[in-house]
Amino acid sequence: MAARRLTFAAAVVFSAALPRLALAQTDILSADTVHGVVDLRGEWADGEPSFTEGGFGKSRYGGGAAGGDSAKLQIADAALEWTPRIGWDLSAVVDLVAQPSQEHAIDLGQAYFVYKPVPTSATRFSLRGGLYYPPISLEHDARAWGITDTITPSAINTWVGEEVKVVGLEANVSTVVGDQAVKATAAVFGYDDTSGTLLSFRGWGLHDLQSQANGSFPLPPLSSFIARVQDDETYSTLEIDRRAGFYGRLEWTPTPPLTLHAFYYDNAGDRVSVTPDLQWAWKTRFWEAGGRWDLDEHTKLQAQALIGSTVMGFDTPGGRFVDMDFRSIYLLATRDVGKSAFTGRVDLFDTHDRSSLTLGDTNEHGWALTAAWRYPLSRTLDVRLEAMHIESDRPSRALAGDAPDQPQTVLQSSLRLTL
Repeated sequence: MAARRLTFAAAVVFSAALPRLALAQTDILSADTVHGVVDLRGEWADGEPSFTEGGFGKSRYGGGAAGGDSAKLQIADAALEWTPRIGWDLSAVVDLVAQPSQEHAIDLGQAYFVYKPVPTSATRFSLRGGLYYPPISLEHDARAWGITDTITPSAINTWVGEEVKVVGLEANVSTVVGDQAVKATAAVFGYDDTSGTLLSFRGWGLHDLQSQANGSFPLPPLSSFIARVQDDETYSTLEIDRRAGFYGRLEWTPTPPLTLHAFYYDNAGDRVSVTPDLQWAWKTRFWEAGGRWDLDEHTKLQAQALIGSTVMGFDTPGGRFVDMDFRSIYLLATRDVGKSAFTGRVDLFDTHDRSSLTLGDTNEHGWALTAAWRYPLSRTLDVRLEAMHIESDRPSRALAGDAPDQPQTVLQSSLRLTL
């Protein structure tokens, strides 16, 4: 199944590109089309162990198994990004990503083509297809779907990185009227049927791990009922019910310093299709809205809010297997002072389970504060420091023998090389 998924994604990316390789403007392999990212990370954390160890931890790093502190120095991220260009209007992006704690040492992150015909008026068109993240995150603006202002993304965009990657075909149209710009995006997609699994059984997270094309994330201890119907891990890139989902996005720039957008996503899952190894086709829908306001050339404000629901399983007298509502919001501010950039962010998040079959209270309430500093050492190398504190209450932690209310502090340093 994994090989078929990779073959399908690769075929989508290159099917449009191959007939045009002979064009004069082609640049397939050069210093301009091959890029690399390496992130040397130091961390200290207290609190519960990370979710990567099969628990309810929110962060990529957590305290020791006995409840003590932990510290680590490692290569946290390494990525190779290939951006071939086939003519003036056709290009592609292929990311190979290596992150410790993932199922595979190296796996495909994204692989998609972009078709942008040369504009002949104020209205512009583009097309994107392949394996990619939908245009949701305002934080991921660097190579290999990396971020610039902090080390750890918000809860919203952490979840996008975990469970909202698609194999799709996306169309964009934009135009300018006076000083105002409008952009509309629409897409159909598949291979995102399990979206909502981590959010339901573990809850929100705050970390920079990305889903793999063929990899999985472990789930925390499940209730006795759910453990009989759900595998103990979830694969983020699966097509189970053979139904196409869709999303749409509207963006408006009323004045150059301010940009606003609204986004709607529906994976159209049928809720009841299931694989032999108990991976389900969840029905997940959400609205997201956000914006960025550049107060001046050194200061920006950024915010996003997301609200949605996810459902899995058959209808029974006690309800569906899982019927979860979820919400999150964050506000971020960044100020440049000389070469340094200082960023602060506050996150709020919760979930509400409307099903009585989960047999374990999976409701959740939490918040997080993040402070970060970034300094460029050169054009390709920067150093970052980040302090993050998370407070969350989740009664289902009792399944792992933990207290429902868990505080955690994570300190990180990053030396990041981008070529």
